[in-house]
Amino acid sequence: MAAPEFVVQAGKVLNPWVLRVAGRVPPFVVLHHAGRKSGNEYTTPLVAFAARPDEEILAVLPLPWGSGTDWARNTMSSGTARLTRGGDEFVVKDVRLVPAYEAGEWLATVPSMALSATGIEECLVGTLHRA
Repeated sequence: MAAPEFVVQAGKVLNPWVLRVAGRVPPFVVLHHAGRKSGNEYTTPLVAFAARPDEEILAVLPLPWGSGTDWARNTMSSGTARLTRGGDEFVVKDVRLVPAYEAGEWLATVPSMALSATGIEECLVGTLHRA
């Protein structure tokens, strides 16, 4: 599902303000990603959760507007991204697209319920490493 135009426009105005607190207040993070064509670095405020379905810790990035957003396409194209939260830097590797119901099975109860309640259909998932 593509973001409605008013959301796109609101994001352009609000994102600089949200970036000021996004890396400090869980579950918000700042995603650092490179443009797939320009190579420029971009920052995007997001919600992210950590999950541990097996031995690896995964970063789960819900896609409320689907996988067609620039940040999602950039991250999938490179297969990696950086996250900042609370002054800590993380690298997300081996990024892949998964159905939200699958990601929800790996999450704690509250984040899983939030995914389900908001109708999010897809998430980006990758292995989480300290930078």
